Amino acid sequence: MTLFFRSLPRLWRKASLDLKRHFAMTFSASLSIGIALLMAMLLLISAANIANFTQHIEQELMIQVSLQPTLDASQQENIQQQLVNIQGVKNVTYSSKEEELDKLIQENGDIFAQYAQEGRNPLYNVFLIEADHADQIETISKKAKTIHGVIDVSYGGGAIQKLIALFKNVRIWGTLFVALMILLAIYLIRNTIKMTIHVRKDEIAIMRQVGAYNWFITVPFVLEGMIIGLRGALIPALIAGIGYPLLYQTMNGVFLSDMFILLSPIPFILYLVAFLLLLGLGAGLVGSYLAVRKYVRFIR
Repeated sequence: MTLFFRSLPRLWRKASLDLKRHFAMTFSASLSIGIALLMAMLLLISAANIANFTQHIEQELMIQVSLQPTLDASQQENIQQQLVNIQGVKNVTYSSKEEELDKLIQENGDIFAQYAQEGRNPLYNVFLIEADHADQIETISKKAKTIHGVIDVSYGGGAIQKLIALFKNVRIWGTLFVALMILLAIYLIRNTIKMTIHVRKDEIAIMRQVGAYNWFITVPFVLEGMIIGLRGALIPALIAGIGYPLLYQTMNGVFLSDMFILLSPIPFILYLVAFLLLLGLGAGLVGSYLAVRKYVRFIR
C-alpha cells in the first residue's frame, strides 16, 4: 500500500503524458462527453425547476367550498367539522364573503370595488381547504359536495390536475434521459481507453514481462479516464455556472408568469456544478475501469 501511494505522482505524470501523446483521441472523447453531459445538464435544470413549479402550484392549490347564505354560525361550524374529518384534509380555514370581496378588489382592482361602494356583495361565505397531497383534491372535492349546506366546490378543475400530472411525467422521462446520457458518457470513455490500450499493447506486454504490478499498469488508464471525464464535464459546468444566473436575471426569477418561479441560482447552481464535475469524474472512473478490467488482463 505504501508503494502504491509513493508511486501515485509518477503514475499521474505518466497519465498526463499519455493524454498529450493521444491528444486528438482524448479531445474527441472529452468533447463527446461534454455534449452528452450538456444535454444531461439542461434536463437536470429543467427537472429541478419543474419540481419547484409543481411544489409551488401544490402549495397554492386550495379547495373553495361555498356555503348557503342562510346558514347560522352553528351550522357553519358543523360543516367545518365535517370537512376536517375528510381523509386527506390538512387544514380548513373560514373566509367571509366580505374577505373574499376584499381579495377580489386587491387582485383585480376597481372592477370589483363598485360592489363595496354600492353595499352589494354577490359572493358567498367559504371554507378554504388545504389538502395533504395534490392528487387527493378531486376526491376531497367530491366528498365536500355531498355535505348539506354546501352550494359549490371549486379548485381549478381538471386543468390543474393535468398540469401537475404533465410536470410529473416530464420529470420522470427527464430523469431517464439523464441516466441514458450518463451511460453514454461511460460508454465513450470505455471505448477511448480501450483504443488507447490497443495502441499501447506492446508497451503493456513488456511491463508484464518485467513483473510490473497489475495496479501499476491499470492506474494510469483509470486516471486518464477520470481526466477525460472531468474535462468533458467542464463544458456543461461552465455553461451552467455562467448561463443560468444570466437567465435568472433576464427573466426576473419567473418563467412566463408568477405561477412558475425559477430556482434561485444560489445554492442551486453550486450543487449542479459540483454534481456535473463529480459525474464526469465518476463516469471516467467507471468507464476506464471497465475497459481496463476487460482488456488489460488479456494482454500478455
